[in-house]
Amino acid sequence: MKRNRQTRFLQQIVLASLFAAMTTVLTFYIKIPAHNGYIHLGDSIIYLAASFLPTPLAMICAGLGGMLADALGGYTLYMLPTFAIKSLLVLPFGRKSNKILTKRSLVALPAASLITVAGYYIAEVVIISVSSTNGFGQFCEYFFSSVAWASAIYSIPGNIIQAVGSAIIFIMLGAALDKIKIKDKI
Repeated sequence: MKRNRQTRFLQQIVLASLFAAMTTVLTFYIKIPAHNGYIHLGDSIIYLAASFLPTPLAMICAGLGGMLADALGGYTLYMLPTFAIKSLLVLPFGRKSNKILTKRSLVALPAASLITVAGYYIAEVVIISVSSTNGFGQFCEYFFSSVAWASAIYSIPGNIIQAVGSAIIFIMLGAALDKIKIKDKI
């Protein structure tokens, strides 16, 4: 019995590593330029990871995969926000079903999209506030001003497109993988 648990845990670690690597590759190497960065396929892999792995493990692989893509792309300023945001994308999903596309996963897509848009919007406000001020007092003043929040609005359209594109790719991948009953084989 103990050996079975160890084997299952090792399988999950290997699967998490694979999902983290796929997230990094599909985020960094396959991208479509947008007005404030790029649109990528990595989030769809994060949604798949959330459908296969225990939540804590899926959160770690999602955060690491996204953060590594930012590091490779030179977006080092976004590494910590990306780790947090991508980790949170996992929370609305569940893995208990033997299918990827379930009512829960379809309801999770708008929630994950909201996390992406709101998370990066807040990250932009923080980044703008840090870069526009000198010292903690000025940061707080600028952060709570309407100027910082209005300045970050430019990030919203690209993040909406990113979230919708990832949801569509996830649905396509999920349908194909459900057709071959992949969850029964892993």
